[in-house]
Amino acid sequence: MRFRDELPVPPHNVPQSPPSTLPRVILHVFDSFRTSLNRFGISREYRHRPTYDPDAFVSADQLSNIRPDTSFKSSSISEVASSLKPPPWPWSNMSIWRLMSWKLTGSNRKSEAEVTRLVKEVLTAEDFSVEDLQCFSAHTEMKHFDASEATLDSNDVFRRDGWRESAVDISVPTREPNPNGNGQSFTIPGFQYRPLTAVVHSVFAEPASKWFHLTPFKRFWKSSVTGREQRLYDELYTSDAWIKAHDDLQKERRNDGCTLERVIAGLMFWSDSTHLTQFGNASAWPVYLYFGNQSKYARACPTSAACHPVAFIPTLPASIKQFIAGISVLKRKNYDDVIAHCKRELFHAVWRILIDDDFVDAYKNGIVIKCHDGVYRRVFPRIFTYSADYPEKVLLATIRDKGLFPCPRCLLPKTSFYRVGLCADISARAATVRQYLVDKISAARDAIYKSGAPIRGGIPEGHLKGYSLVPTFNAFAVRLGFLDFNLFPMLVVDLLHEFELGVFKSVFKHLIRLLNAINSDAIITLNGRFHSIRSFGKGVIRRFPKNVSDVRQRAARDFEDVLQCAIPAFEGLFPAEHDNIIRLLLFRLAEWHALAKLRLHTDDSLDRLDIALKALGKQLRRFQQFTCSTFQTMELPSEVSARQRRQEANLQSSSTGAKTSGARSKAFSLLTYKLHALGDYAASIRLFGTTDSYTTQIGELAHRLIKTLYQSTNKQDVSKQIAKQERRRTRIRRQQQSATPPDNTCGSDLPLIAHHCLTSHPTNAINLAIYLREREGDPAIKDFIPKLRDHLLSRLLGLDYDGDERVFTNEERNNLHFINGLNTVSQAKRLQINYTTYDVRRDQDTLRPGCGATVMTLSREHGVDAHPFWYAEVLGAFCMQVLHLGSNAHNRSPQSMEFLWVRWFGVVPRYRWGFKEGRLPKIGFIPDSPGAFGFLDPSLVLRSCHLIPAFVDGRTDALLRRGPTVARPLGGVDDWTAFYVNIFADRDMFARFAGIGVGHEIQYRLPQLSEEHLARSDGGQVLDDEEPEAVASGTFDIDGTADQDEGSDDEDRNDDDDDDIDDVVDNEDDDDIDDVVNNEDYVSEDQEDSEDEGQDFKF
Repeated sequence: MRFRDELPVPPHNVPQSPPSTLPRVILHVFDSFRTSLNRFGISREYRHRPTYDPDAFVSADQLSNIRPDTSFKSSSISEVASSLKPPPWPWSNMSIWRLMSWKLTGSNRKSEAEVTRLVKEVLTAEDFSVEDLQCFSAHTEMKHFDASEATLDSNDVFRRDGWRESAVDISVPTREPNPNGNGQSFTIPGFQYRPLTAVVHSVFAEPASKWFHLTPFKRFWKSSVTGREQRLYDELYTSDAWIKAHDDLQKERRNDGCTLERVIAGLMFWSDSTHLTQFGNASAWPVYLYFGNQSKYARACPTSAACHPVAFIPTLPASIKQFIAGISVLKRKNYDDVIAHCKRELFHAVWRILIDDDFVDAYKNGIVIKCHDGVYRRVFPRIFTYSADYPEKVLLATIRDKGLFPCPRCLLPKTSFYRVGLCADISARAATVRQYLVDKISAARDAIYKSGAPIRGGIPEGHLKGYSLVPTFNAFAVRLGFLDFNLFPMLVVDLLHEFELGVFKSVFKHLIRLLNAINSDAIITLNGRFHSIRSFGKGVIRRFPKNVSDVRQRAARDFEDVLQCAIPAFEGLFPAEHDNIIRLLLFRLAEWHALAKLRLHTDDSLDRLDIALKALGKQLRRFQQFTCSTFQTMELPSEVSARQRRQEANLQSSSTGAKTSGARSKAFSLLTYKLHALGDYAASIRLFGTTDSYTTQIGELAHRLIKTLYQSTNKQDVSKQIAKQERRRTRIRRQQQSATPPDNTCGSDLPLIAHHCLTSHPTNAINLAIYLREREGDPAIKDFIPKLRDHLLSRLLGLDYDGDERVFTNEERNNLHFINGLNTVSQAKRLQINYTTYDVRRDQDTLRPGCGATVMTLSREHGVDAHPFWYAEVLGAFCMQVLHLGSNAHNRSPQSMEFLWVRWFGVVPRYRWGFKEGRLPKIGFIPDSPGAFGFLDPSLVLRSCHLIPAFVDGRTDALLRRGPTVARPLGGVDDWTAFYVNIFADRDMFARFAGIGVGHEIQYRLPQLSEEHLARSDGGQVLDDEEPEAVASGTFDIDGTADQDEGSDDEDRNDDDDDDIDDVVDNEDDDDIDDVVNNEDYVSEDQEDSEDEGQDFKF
């Protein structure tokens, strides 16, 4: 069984129809059709025949994760961009233009890369001349550049989207009864923003709009194995939300006689405050706009120029705070309430400016824009998503932070959040969808501004508290509500803050508390284990620091790495009765996270996500009831420090209160919004596409640009200066995109069409005979040459590889001649492997042959217990010239042959892994024998894999004689007894083991998991309405010395202060909730193991 390395293919050309010129009628007949299946079994379904298909320009090379994003730029000046003046405008010659372009783009640091770019893009350019720089002054030229925009026509599309400055007005309540309103008006100057309609117009006029999808469609995948068809979920423009919006738009009756095609501009907003420097208080609060018409693979790249900053939200000035402090009737608590109220008022006053009359008119009537293909269309902006962390979601939804109903999408009480994953929770969400209650908000505001009631007084609270509302009119509802815009669905889920920095961080911190309570020395062991785990991929899993248990100053990507590697690291550190509970909990967390983060979902994988949530919710409740209740856990040192800092800040602003020291008791809570939010992920993916399209990580990465621009300012009037720097960069970028052909070179030495490359150099040639002679006696090189001849002969004769090399006679071996003997064998220092991912894109692994360079191949075993993959450690990668003679030779000419020298792994006998057990695959080196070392055709390699030592099994010298060997790291004398295969290393790896890879099925076929197998996902327990799931087992044996007893993820955001809802609910003692949890029917781990005895296991 050999896999086929299939390249991703662009979609089939869609037959396009010219824009309609017929008058619209009330009866709507959809011109729907389907495309044919491509090589991977994927087709499209359109309800409206498109007049423009950007994917017609996509090449196979652009379906790659290792190409530069410049491949998505236009190669020629767009017709619609003809109003953009070409270089060297506004300067007098190209020499100045090139020099100033270099200055305004790239990094502000004088790095080697920037110097290289200076030479390539400026100094060596054909139109660059030093004589053009006589009397050159960068300051003068920059002033000339800034002033040049004013010379453009006032209606020019690329002038109208420039930055503007406005003042924001808010009203501060004074607690004085006044039927006409007691609000004191304040004007906050310096608000920097760009008109949204102008931004939409200019972006559709840019060359990048060539790649914009204007007509939505559904994607379907038909399995070549089962013949079953199911829906694919990925991009926003293939989502149900976009399709419904497009259908509704086509059904609208217009009275203006316009016959232009109607299309949607899909707006996706991000906003988040950020510190601009590592030290100091400089900060900014930008609002970013992205267009969902563009593919997420290009849009999510920080260097793709798909991010459009549109505003900088100002902060509350000191004058307002002083005025509030001077209101005599206010107490300390009332003062904080008024400050919070004013911040909300300011935030929504900003959005009322952004959602101006022009935008509302465009939302209703559209904007006539000449698109990239030269066709005029009526473009209707539609807001689909707004990505933000929880504190900002609270502002956007105008609900109460830490209220009784803290979810911005539903009205479930906080006391029910522990029920996540239960059927009752799912039905309750659907029955309590949040609605905008303007009448209650108006009544509360009248009590505050006319009757002089406190912000959180009895009368306002009577109107608002039952819904966790606040007395602020929502700008989105006020400006767009009459157009049937519902603001709450746009507040999409946030994997980065809700799970990586939320649920998992909370679990991880409590595991550290538990270790502190059980045995503090175990934390040292834990840190050592994490530190010894090898990195993987290009930043996929990075090397862990020596103090992983110290959760301070950790970003989301750090917690993602910890989650992916946590199971082996924590194994055996807890008492036996709790170790399995924690192991299964970590597996369920990693499984849910891997599913939620997939870039391509099917109907099956979304069903699996629903099941994974049920399993995770049950295991979290089990963990809380049995493990957390057993031990008295205390605050971590970082938590004590954070609490003391908060107390000191309160003491400075209040004359009351006493500072307490020492660690307090800290319990594990399930009553958090972040846990509750996990129940919305499957629905969000079905509505808006996969989470990577709207994750807050995209906005966090966009902060890099803002911080780079800040370095070019004089640190005064920060928002205005950053806006000026952004405008300069945008203008230069537009000129560069329109006038410069794209760089279509691959971002790698290896062509995308190739499967692999052994990177070598003539200086890397070795004398293999001397190499082997110097290592004589090393068991790793025993019978090296005979095995090598057998391996090469098998390939030259076209024999199918089944894992066991055919043994040839000496006479047959002598027919194979090594040209130049063994004197000049090329040894590769780097092995690159291209592979097609689960989401049908091209990606690449890079390995340096040696200890730790592990790869996986397709297993040649069959049967119910067959493991799907084989694993090997690549000790060396070689290329040599050979000549095959003899009667059975197929080719008698010299040939170049590549081969990998490997040390084989085998699966641990009698160990069961799989999603039912919640166990990772476990493998170990094959004991010293003729099959322990061998050779592998590099074309058989699927990709690299990540192995983590089974720390609990320890090390051994029983697999290979003790002492130094080329099969061990320098100085190593023994081996780890066993390793775990990290199936959660990345999305593609998880999809291979879960059997849900759309791009994998055509390349190789594995026995399919049946629906009942996929349904069971709770470590031996059958979930509600679920069937058992099959698991995989292996066949390679290793020495029985291993312990076989089965019973035994820029974006930096520090949560040290834990100033979210977790603090409010962590120590709550709800008897009713405890009673419900105590009544859950849990099965003991011993019962699970006994139930699994004697079952057959399949992959």
